[in-house]
Amino acid sequence: MQVNKTFSTLPLLALWVTFNPAHAEENEEAPPTWHHQVELGANGSSGNTQASQLHAGYSADYADDYDTWKFVLAYDRAESNDELSAKRFFADLKKEWLWPDIPWFGFMQGRYDNDDFKDWQYRVSASAGVGYQHYKDDNWYVATRYGIGGNISRSDDYDVSTPELMLALDTKWHINEIQSFDFTTAFYPDLDDAGEYRNLTALNWSIKLAEESNLALKLGLTNEYNSSVEEGTDNNDFTYNFSLAWRI
Repeated sequence: MQVNKTFSTLPLLALWVTFNPAHAEENEEAPPTWHHQVELGANGSSGNTQASQLHAGYSADYADDYDTWKFVLAYDRAESNDELSAKRFFADLKKEWLWPDIPWFGFMQGRYDNDDFKDWQYRVSASAGVGYQHYKDDNWYVATRYGIGGNISRSDDYDVSTPELMLALDTKWHINEIQSFDFTTAFYPDLDDAGEYRNLTALNWSIKLAEESNLALKLGLTNEYNSSVEEGTDNNDFTYNFSLAWRI
């Protein structure tokens, strides 16, 4: 019951802060800046083994002196010898409330996962808490986040609700005018079962085709680790994609 209350309360809190009149007046001094990116990657092979893989993604982010928003979604599908070997989709939304004079900030994050090759078919998770900016300049950003939340994982014969803590590290590195790198890892210790946890890690490396170009080559690596899985299932689920990204 506590987890369900968390999921119902967090969206209301986000709406209140976003549309608070005093908050809106502060943002009038910094016009919103939205950036969008679309990415697509595909590859295939034929011969003794026929294989194909598709990756599609979209992201949008916004930042001013008081707020940041980041929305990411991705779809991956793979076939081998006409048999489906992977099919997954996720959508992730993160909101941060900043205080310009101090390195602390508040955050809320929600995520939806759908995977045909998991014990569960879909999972909804959410967390909220505080973060601390350890370092920030034109080239580097390093922050940690600490929160509490939970997830609901379900399929036809699987229904589990788990309250969780959340510990995360966010790193961005603007290497030069051509290359950028970002890395995020988040640990979710199970509050109901001590010693059990899951971990989500994502690494993205982007290389522009030209200094002033909106097109870039992007390498994405992700891994999900679950300490408790059904027999015959790997604890790690590692994926990678190589795609062409168009920043709008």
